[in-house]
Amino acid sequence: MEPVPPPINNLPGVKLRASILSLAVALAALGAAPAAGAAPKEVLTPVIARVIATPEAVLADDGRRHLAYELELANRAPSKITLRSIQTLAGGRVVGSLAGARLAEMMVPYGSSNGRELAGGQGAYVVMDVSFPAKAKLPRRIVHRISIVESDPSPANAHRYLAAPSPVIRRPAVVLAPPLRGPGWVVANGCCADFTAHRGTVLPVNGANHVAERFAIDFVQLTAANRIVDGAPDLLSSYPYFGATVYSASKGRVVGVVDGIPETPAGSFPKNIGAAEAGGNHVVVDMGHGRFAFYAHLQPGSIMVRKGQRVQTGQPLGLLGNSGNSDAPHLHFHVMDGPLPLASNGMPYRFTGFAVRGRVTNLDALTAGAVAAIDPKPVGPHRRQLPLDLQIIDF
Repeated sequence: MEPVPPPINNLPGVKLRASILSLAVALAALGAAPAAGAAPKEVLTPVIARVIATPEAVLADDGRRHLAYELELANRAPSKITLRSIQTLAGGRVVGSLAGARLAEMMVPYGSSNGRELAGGQGAYVVMDVSFPAKAKLPRRIVHRISIVESDPSPANAHRYLAAPSPVIRRPAVVLAPPLRGPGWVVANGCCADFTAHRGTVLPVNGANHVAERFAIDFVQLTAANRIVDGAPDLLSSYPYFGATVYSASKGRVVGVVDGIPETPAGSFPKNIGAAEAGGNHVVVDMGHGRFAFYAHLQPGSIMVRKGQRVQTGQPLGLLGNSGNSDAPHLHFHVMDGPLPLASNGMPYRFTGFAVRGRVTNLDALTAGAVAAIDPKPVGPHRRQLPLDLQIIDF
């Protein structure tokens, strides 16, 4: 599976000057709604924030609709700032919150590892997940209440304020056929609440942050003995699902094909791999309506379609392999808003039908050859929903 890449370099520091000029150029915080006819209050907000991509809801198999998205932060102050909490508000009501250790787990300062502290001039991103009951009305807009502590407090600065307003896309997520067939597929690095190798991958591509893998899944398959390896774990042939047929999850037009990249030996990641080779041999299908499906890490020479070709739902595309940035055979699948696998943003999707038969609780040990430790709940059939992280599903 893909490792979480190292964060990008720190943002350049910007010193705040205690002057009339600094007040003029400071970003205005979105405070409480002003009285009718009153002007919004202007306050200095040392940590500024924005939503990287407009959140789009998806109905998952926990019976809730998830808004999975990311915030980008920047500390405009010269002093160190600690984030105390970030709350998501809708209609003036708190609908989600991160604080303390949980916030530290979901926040990555640039040039550092996970944590809540920002040096002067440093930026960060925060992985967010807010969910609602399936039948609840989704908000049209959200905003965030940020609470901070300064190491060198300035009386001019606010320490609790609103920022990063965003609309919410409320259209139903696209429904797709399964890209694989058979029992025992593990949803590795899946959505939505945990910081995984996909949810935590915010990449600086072509001059901007992108989160193409927001809803991505790495599919690996359990054997009857609840292992993914049957033999030496450093041999690709020890993975019984290696070479499984990958099917098109929709009709559409092939807009991207890469083939000829050799398999990566099992048990290690390739060295010095470039962004263009990260997905290994892959296929991109334009499904229409601004949605593109990405099928990655296929076996070299196995791709059965060509660029420009029209494909139908269920049509074979290639064989599951281990090419590109991968240390074990798996199918990486995600849906994105453009044809480029990294310079896009991930979009939600649902599968027509699948059955859940538990949840893996020892993914790292499983990929090293151990027997899967399985939580027997949840179980049962699901239709037109997104399977969540680490669930074991039958297609």
